[in-house]
Amino acid sequence: MSLTQKQCEEFWALADRDGDGELSIQELKEAVKRYNPRITDKQCCTMFLGIDKDGDNRITRKEFMAEMAEKPKRCQSLMELFRKYDKDGSNTLSQDELRKLIKDIFGANAGDDVLAKFLKYSDTSGDGVVSFDEFRDFFG
Repeated sequence: MSLTQKQCEEFWALADRDGDGELSIQELKEAVKRYNPRITDKQCCTMFLGIDKDGDNRITRKEFMAEMAEKPKRCQSLMELFRKYDKDGSNTLSQDELRKLIKDIFGANAGDDVLAKFLKYSDTSGDGVVSFDEFRDFFG
């Protein structure tokens, strides 16, 4: 999902509660939870670290807007990768499809232990396959 410039501006205004031009992790978490109450603290932390490019534990407006501009491009690349390995067109990656993806990326030596770890962290529904949303969230 990508946001329009107006939506980004509205989100920023909502999130920057103290008006200092920067977001703390707490401000980001509170704003994101208004849109997605089910998001975990861990997911918020990952999001924060991904946006805070200079590592100063603050997200500037510039960092935020740059991330929002890049997100659709990354999502499209992930969709292309996902579709490449979704051989049966099921909109999920089976364990065999994931095994092929992992071997192609990490090399022939990547075994079932890598697959098991990937599933552990990406298959949040626990159904043994990875949907595009799970795939995107894992890499996003």
